[in-house]
Amino acid sequence: MFTLLTGGAARDCDGRTRREFLRVGALGLGGLALPHLLAAKSLGASNRIIRDKSVVLLFLQGGPTHIETFDPKMTAPAEYRAMFGEVATALPGVTFGSHFSGLAARAEQLAIVRSFSH
Repeated sequence: MFTLLTGGAARDCDGRTRREFLRVGALGLGGLALPHLLAAKSLGASNRIIRDKSVVLLFLQGGPTHIETFDPKMTAPAEYRAMFGEVATALPGVTFGSHFSGLAARAEQLAIVRSFSH
């Protein structure tokens, strides 16, 4: 159920809380988006043919670490390097974990991004 006024929180000069402001703002944005959502839904009911495009996404949540995949660190101490070894690629100085021998053979065709930010 939607209620605007709640008690016990810090309030501004008009007596509204930050949470109430965000709740009403979200409802307003949802109201603005509703016509577009309904139009998209009605277009989806038509018999148009949609051409798919190929996308490969490697989402490895809970999967192998970067050390076992694209950064084996074989010159590091035993506790920091890959347990299963490495595979050389055609690119100088680039090695992959031993489980990626197929990718290592095609490394010159790949774009390897080794940066991470959040």
